[in-house]
Amino acid sequence: MILLIFRQSDESMPLKDAVKISRKTFLNPTGWFGYDLLANQTRIFWDLMKSLFVLPVAGRAETFEGARERFKLTDEKLNELAQNFRLFALIFAACGSLTLLFSFYLLFAHGSFAGWLIGLATAAVFFAYGFRYSFWRFQIIHRKLGCTFQEWLHNKPKQEV
Repeated sequence: MILLIFRQSDESMPLKDAVKISRKTFLNPTGWFGYDLLANQTRIFWDLMKSLFVLPVAGRAETFEGARERFKLTDEKLNELAQNFRLFALIFAACGSLTLLFSFYLLFAHGSFAGWLIGLATAAVFFAYGFRYSFWRFQIIHRKLGCTFQEWLHNKPKQEV
């Protein structure tokens, strides 16, 4: 079947403009596979990946006291935040543990490998949020911003010289 596209006839329009047949009428693999859309999505994906791994531009280094003044936080409010962050960390750790156990239940009792993978991914997200709140609590308790993972792991901030 030949596809012909007819335009509104105009008395001054030549026949070649009224009936348009090109190679794309019969052979258009880039259109069939959505090449333009695929190229655009690939470019967006790589731009997002680059933005994840590019180091931020060095700006002003804020101290804990500077942030405390900027947010108008009192000692009572900081203690309350530390307790809330501890509670959030425990809740996320408990949810992560339950999700991890349930994912192994799905694997062994039901033989669901996909359920196990989804459970592992969900547990990882829970544990990441638990770590976030625990790390923020560590910085509040030790009154220091910019702590490292090693400092958090050993529960001792480095002494500033």
